[in-house]
Amino acid sequence: MDEPNVLFVILDSVRRDRTSAYGHDRPTTPNLDRLAEEATLFENAYTPAPWTLPSHCAMFTGLFPSEHGVTNGFSDVSLRLPDSVERLTERLSADGYRTAGFSNNPWVGRLSGLDRGFDEYVEWDLEIGVDGDTDINTTRDRLYSAAHTALAQAARQPVFLLKRRLFTSNLVERATRWMRTTAADEPPAFTFLNLMEAHSPYFPPAKAFTELGLSPPGPIEPRLLNTKLLAYVLGKADLPPERRQRVLEFYDASLRYQDRKLGELLETMKETGTYDDALVVVVADHGKTLGEHDRNGTPPHSTRSVNTDVPLIVKRPGQETAERIDHPAELTGLFDLISDPTMSPTAALSGDEGALVEDYVPHTGRTSEPTTRWRVLTDGEHRYVRSDDGREFLFGPDGNPVPEDQEPLSSRFTEMMDSRVARLSEPEEIDDSDHEELSRGLESQLEDLGYLE
Repeated sequence: MDEPNVLFVILDSVRRDRTSAYGHDRPTTPNLDRLAEEATLFENAYTPAPWTLPSHCAMFTGLFPSEHGVTNGFSDVSLRLPDSVERLTERLSADGYRTAGFSNNPWVGRLSGLDRGFDEYVEWDLEIGVDGDTDINTTRDRLYSAAHTALAQAARQPVFLLKRRLFTSNLVERATRWMRTTAADEPPAFTFLNLMEAHSPYFPPAKAFTELGLSPPGPIEPRLLNTKLLAYVLGKADLPPERRQRVLEFYDASLRYQDRKLGELLETMKETGTYDDALVVVVADHGKTLGEHDRNGTPPHSTRSVNTDVPLIVKRPGQETAERIDHPAELTGLFDLISDPTMSPTAALSGDEGALVEDYVPHTGRTSEPTTRWRVLTDGEHRYVRSDDGREFLFGPDGNPVPEDQEPLSSRFTEMMDSRVARLSEPEEIDDSDHEELSRGLESQLEDLGYLE
């Protein structure tokens, strides 16, 4: 069989429980729902790390954070993957694929080294990072790319406000141009997108609210809500119940708008005749805490289900019948699945002893706090959480702590974790000279996203 075209979409910060494909009562993801009707839906998929940078690096290398070495972007020597670590795109290029990437997130691209192996790459601020020969960028795109740094420095506020619909729409438009341009080509095409409407700050269009039966905001509410939400993300304020409900409405409306863009990508594949025989992977890199847990609690809120449990839907080439898999799935297996589409998704993604998650906290920069590593092992029902300093917790299917008298269950998870960790490889040494200073425009964006205080 010829190598199939591949569409790989990472929905940044999308919680499993807020997608209608997984039972949410609001129709937040109708296009994802339709995809699931003819694809494989993994009911228990877990991120390798509960924030963007290490999670994307894990999916693009098949390695967990402790193996690829990019664990916490502000305490590590470097933000970039070592050159010696093979990226998914490098493997695909060696197999004859043409590759293009379109990223909404500043972590995902040149900053982390995830742009390597792409023939075309467009960064979060619409800078053309890698310019290939498919001519998917218009003259206007190239002019903006050449001037983007000056625009970002001269007009910080528009970057904050417009990174949503303007940037997302532009990236999706360029991706559809790429798919149309390469549809009839002999070499197969790999198309990657990171879309981050579900990552705060939230500026969904009024139509997305009305489609969900929600009250659209006025002109001032989004700015006020996002300012208060950023204070919560940075641990400087609480998220009271009434505000949390409105934040969740903004979150759901953002999902609805993002799903519309996903629908445009899928429809382009159908129009060009590439959909049926393509491999389509849609997944989130992590979830998001929105008031459910104490952000300063122990174990960290980032190890709880709202952050680690993600949607994952895979349409195999030629697949027409829906499947549901309840065995725990690890996203590091996407490297093998995408580089070898003949593999069974279940075989590629299923962990032997449940699914492993690694978290290095804190995630936020400019802090004097020491970094602590936590690991999570889950079998889809129970969740075992352990830190390197010996603190351990076991939660049941209801999310509550398991009684201390359940010693056999605790011992089983301790042994499973020891066995799983023992199979992890040592990370490659990171080159100290590879460190890249953050530009002021990039710093501003990371501050708006809650990564820098």
